[in-house]
Amino acid sequence: LPVLMGYLYASEGKSSPVLYLGLFCSFLGDLLLTRSGELFFLLGMLAFIGTHLCNSWFFYRLQKGHPGKPRNLALAVIVLLLISGQIFYYLNDQLGTFRVPILVYMVIICTMAVMATQTLLNPAVQKIAVTCFIPGAALFVLSDGLLAINKFTWHNRWADIGVMLTYGLAQYCLVQGFTAYARSGTQQLQTD
Repeated sequence: LPVLMGYLYASEGKSSPVLYLGLFCSFLGDLLLTRSGELFFLLGMLAFIGTHLCNSWFFYRLQKGHPGKPRNLALAVIVLLLISGQIFYYLNDQLGTFRVPILVYMVIICTMAVMATQTLLNPAVQKIAVTCFIPGAALFVLSDGLLAINKFTWHNRWADIGVMLTYGLAQYCLVQGFTAYARSGTQQLQTD
């Protein structure tokens, strides 16, 4: 993540400070999740909530002023509800005291993913949305879904490889989108 932050900083154009805050929250979350114990897991989730809130704000600002079709928003919400609902249902009996924090986290990451899909409403960033923002958000949801399933049911060390691959690709896609947007010269909206 420090490398991705440096890459974003070195990109041409001005990047929103909220993006750096989001990446820093991810870095902090990574550090916290390397530690064992429930407290570190909860603090890591809290740090990643910060990431998703920062990304959601950025995506919201990109779609602002570009009214969309409620059908497109509904489709994104339905797909994410089905996926998240299945994961939550699968994990429900194993979550114990984590039930509420996991549910809150799922709502926030799904909100971020919906906001990423809604960047399609802005014609100036549609290509970036399709190639970077939406795949990045989808990979983030997949990575966190795998992480939760592995932590609470599978307990398989090999599954951690899938978690890290999808997580790394998610962060890479998102930062590629952020830099493409910064370089595009189409920044008609202030995203600060």
